[in-house]
Amino acid sequence: MSEGDSVASSSGLSDESRSSVDPPGPEAITYRHDPSLVPALAGLADAACEEADDLVTASLRIRQIAEDSEASFDLSALQVLTTTFTYHLATRPFMSAQPGASLVPLDGPSTFPMALRDADSDVRALWLSLYSAVTHPVVKARCADIVFSLRLANARDAAEEAVRAYLDSIGSSLSITEQGTGLLRAWELARSVNLSSMMQRVKTVMLDMAESLLNDGEEGYIFINLMDALSAPQRKKNAQPVDPRVDDLLERALLAYPGTLVVGQIAALVRRRAAATNDDARARHASEVEVKAYLSDADKAVDALVIRAHLNDAASLARRLNVPELESLAISRLQSAPPVKWQTVVIEGKIPNAYIRGYLRPYRRVETWRKALHVWFNSEAPSGTLASNEAVARGVLTRSVFTRLATTVVFGPGDLPRRVLSEGDAAFEHELVRAETWGINFHGILLADALDIIKERFGIPCFRDLEEFIVASGTHLASGRALAKGLILYWVGEFDACVHLVVPKVEASVRALLLELNEPVYKTQVGDGVGQFPGLGALLPYLMENGFDPDWERFLRTFLLGDGMGVRNLVAHGFMDTVSREKAALALRAYSLLVLITSHEHAERDAGLVKASLANPLGVPSRLWWRRIGRALRAARNELLR
Repeated sequence: MSEGDSVASSSGLSDESRSSVDPPGPEAITYRHDPSLVPALAGLADAACEEADDLVTASLRIRQIAEDSEASFDLSALQVLTTTFTYHLATRPFMSAQPGASLVPLDGPSTFPMALRDADSDVRALWLSLYSAVTHPVVKARCADIVFSLRLANARDAAEEAVRAYLDSIGSSLSITEQGTGLLRAWELARSVNLSSMMQRVKTVMLDMAESLLNDGEEGYIFINLMDALSAPQRKKNAQPVDPRVDDLLERALLAYPGTLVVGQIAALVRRRAAATNDDARARHASEVEVKAYLSDADKAVDALVIRAHLNDAASLARRLNVPELESLAISRLQSAPPVKWQTVVIEGKIPNAYIRGYLRPYRRVETWRKALHVWFNSEAPSGTLASNEAVARGVLTRSVFTRLATTVVFGPGDLPRRVLSEGDAAFEHELVRAETWGINFHGILLADALDIIKERFGIPCFRDLEEFIVASGTHLASGRALAKGLILYWVGEFDACVHLVVPKVEASVRALLLELNEPVYKTQVGDGVGQFPGLGALLPYLMENGFDPDWERFLRTFLLGDGMGVRNLVAHGFMDTVSREKAALALRAYSLLVLITSHEHAERDAGLVKASLANPLGVPSRLWWRRIGRALRAARNELLR
């Protein structure tokens, strides 16, 4: 001890720390190892483990026993002893290459407890001393494990001591979870230093515990972890035959444990063993039991939404596991499941009247329908800017605890589950689509109002005049005619016909632009297949690679494709029976954007000009169409010069 430190007695007495056993704060002195303190601390640790359910309880009992003791203990030593019990055993991921458990945290950063490898020499000296001094198997296992993990003594001897202590802890007051995890750690330690004499004993105790758990129908988690270790493929150097009891226990457990999570993990273990023995029938049986567990959950469920979720899981799992008859059964039941009683959540928000008036003002002031349509054709992307929508999505995920915890299932037509969102990118994409959908729906109202104002002020333009006006921009004649026809259909109230006309042509316009760029998007014939162009979802990335405005790409993707509002798919598959004026206006806006940057069939444009049009599809709103084309030409020329 350094000069100035208090001198402690053999019982751990300290004049500076007689009044309290509370853990020292950040200002506390650092522990300085004193071998004379070890016997008292070892006795305290042994006493704390008597009748303890787990090591956290033992840690708390250390403080209570020390407080009730007539002796006083050095606070810094007491803190180290208490912390020793706060490390824990973490099981390896399910079906990992090396099953077992590890003592953590081994490496930092870790605030509490400190990482084992961050312990200074005095703390390590206390652990090494306790390793030889303690007698209770629970604390003996912990100290021996720390000595092994930090290589404070002969690793093989420390590992063997820890394995013996973990085995001696079986049948103690520790919970079955603690005992089972200790066995997994003993299994890993014995294998790591090749304690062949101990491995068989550990295996036998693991099998006995697994059978006892199975007979009692309890602790499926520990059972699975034990069986995972016992059935894992072994390294060839130390390979031993798998005990026949393993397969017997797995087969029994497959039918004994309830719950899809437990059954699914047991089935996975059975399939792994079946693959090792080339037993296809056994693997198929395990898959059938797993799928039937989901069907059984659907039978037990009462809520229509929960029933559909279980049936959807059953169908997806059956497809993945190649059980076609159960997949068909699950799909049939899903299609005939009880109807879902959807609840609409209304979220009110105030849109400044000034914004709405400002948006519609040009349509009320221009002198001709041509100028009004010119303004309409130059309106910004209805979904808003990608940057602002991404900020909204990040904000929702950051602030909403419910969003982070809940599982989101997206339903499609017929109340059929379409997609289950996972964490991370899928959750962010979902929130991004939600933000964009809100903008699209709101601006759909404004776009429809604008078209209605044009009709009110100027009447419905003559089809020929409308066609000539659009084609004058230099677009393809057929595209211009289709857009004019779509506008007329809107103005006469045929919203359904309008959408069914223009939506399929959006994909045709994208394809035409890519052909101008000579992008290799055509899929040639392979085998019995036929050559064809891919769908819109596969074409949009090619536009992005050529500089397409990301705000407009997001609008087209969210409005038309399946991960968003899915209008294209709904139209193509006959699910859109009733079309609102807002949907029709949005469909016209999507098509008009592409029509007016697609060239006439006889025009030849270089790639630079096409890319310039993609990067700036609107141009400057105040300019006429022929000026927009001129501006695009100049931009292409500048790009070529660079």
